[in-house]
Amino acid sequence: MFEEAVDELEPSELAATSDHPVSLCGSSANRLPMEHRHELAEATLETLPITVAVIDTDGEILLTNQAWREFGSDGNRTDHLGVDYIATAAIDDDDHARCAIDGLEAVIDGEQETFSMEYPCHTPEQKQWFLMRANRFTIDGDVRISIVHLEITDRKLAELAVEETTAELREEHQALEHVLERVDGLLRDVTDAVVGAQTRDEIEQQVCARLTETEPYVLAWIGRADVTNNRLSPREWARSGEIPLEDGDLVLRSDASHPAVQALETGEPQVLQDLETFSEADHWWPTGAGTAFQSVAALPLTYGDVTYGVLVLFASRPHAFAERERLVLESLAGTIATGMNAIEARHMLASDTVVEVEVEIEDPSLFVTALATELEATITYRGLTYDKDGTPIAFFHADRTVDTPPAAGPIEGVTDVRILSAYDEGALLEVAVRDSVVTALSEHGASLRRFDASASEGHTTHPTATGEACADLTIDFPNGQSARSAYDLLEQRYDTVELIRYHETGHPTETPQNMAARLESSLTDRQLTALRKAYYADYFEWPRNVSGEELARSMDISRSTFHQHLRTAQQKLLDELFEGDRPESQ
Repeated sequence: MFEEAVDELEPSELAATSDHPVSLCGSSANRLPMEHRHELAEATLETLPITVAVIDTDGEILLTNQAWREFGSDGNRTDHLGVDYIATAAIDDDDHARCAIDGLEAVIDGEQETFSMEYPCHTPEQKQWFLMRANRFTIDGDVRISIVHLEITDRKLAELAVEETTAELREEHQALEHVLERVDGLLRDVTDAVVGAQTRDEIEQQVCARLTETEPYVLAWIGRADVTNNRLSPREWARSGEIPLEDGDLVLRSDASHPAVQALETGEPQVLQDLETFSEADHWWPTGAGTAFQSVAALPLTYGDVTYGVLVLFASRPHAFAERERLVLESLAGTIATGMNAIEARHMLASDTVVEVEVEIEDPSLFVTALATELEATITYRGLTYDKDGTPIAFFHADRTVDTPPAAGPIEGVTDVRILSAYDEGALLEVAVRDSVVTALSEHGASLRRFDASASEGHTTHPTATGEACADLTIDFPNGQSARSAYDLLEQRYDTVELIRYHETGHPTETPQNMAARLESSLTDRQLTALRKAYYADYFEWPRNVSGEELARSMDISRSTFHQHLRTAQQKLLDELFEGDRPESQ
């Protein structure tokens, strides 16, 4: 049939159709004998990688090619000649079969010249799709329909993958829009609450209340660490619905599995996406909530090196804290901590209380202990100032004569050690302590009152059981949070840190610290350094243990410049002390 259809066309007609495949053969095809042309057409049909059949108007199969005969899962080669193709297709009672029959009948009846459709043809082993195309043509006045089946599985799988990806992107976009809408209101409300609050308690109350108004959060609480008894105490909480609560504290070391404790101790957010898979959750605070909680997130409230507590959120469904959600909550935690820091700063300016902490540190790497061991002396802290490049300079008194200062290199955190003055009963040392514990404590708002160490057990105020040398450190903090954060820092850095004393005490409104702050703001860095060096070196004692020339040399300036700085600083100090007694000029 295919050969006859080709024979009906003249060579000139074939060549005139530029897009006809026969035209690609050129004039050489026209010179083939008729029997060779029939053989060429038959061979071409047989080698096509698509299944081809020709039917008549009754649906009977008149011709098939090799691909058609080989198609099928039964492995039987058959040409299906004489089979009613339309009747066979009607056996399959599905929408695709009905669509194929309707299309073929429309082509047979002459209602349309062509028909095509895509359909699935899956097997138990794999999924397959095909493109069916029917074309109407005439041979010797008889209507014939060619039916081609082309496998399009690869293309269909690619299209389905694109559709699936598009659906996922659309779903993700919708989820993102929902999250952004919810998050925008949450961030705005929390920020407003933090900015408008006058106390830390107010911040905690409003933040917890606002968070539990946001789905899927059902419980929010903020805990504070108590440095005296090593506990984490929920201070404020809010809940959605009737969720039973039991008041209680978390012991920081005993309840180490709780994400709130982990967040506080590691300084990193902690998330459990499915509490049903975590058996220890039954022992957490709050208890007795049944299945109300499915996931939990805990975020440390940290500003700089100061940790104000931890925010804990419970959600009503598992996997509630996706990456995008965690980023939002981390931003909220930062906003909350910033607000708390601002309130604490205002409180420090107006407060008449201070937190006094005394600790004992047993670690040979601590620079004060190392210095005492190297000198075989008791080292007593005298004061702190800063060099022209901002390096902290600590002054220590050694209770024995020191002829040569120890090398700074082997002592961790110490960049330089100088003998500022030496006399029979001891020496005054100037120690540059860049990147040391002194720097870290100052970042916590600490004021060093005592930082002493001895080379032997007999010299320590609180002898250790091991007999190792240790250091005694007394510090003033502006609040309990700074004290807790600094204590955690010391525990992380050194082998053994023992809390000896923790005490909140009051002081009068006008304090030496207030006056010192005002004086420091009126002095230049060099004037303040000259004044402190002179004081710590007993320059104002009589007889003097150090000369102005020696102090000037320690500052790398001339003697006259040193005395100019010192006189100016003394004048400003006296103005601060006696400005109320000076009569107004007439």
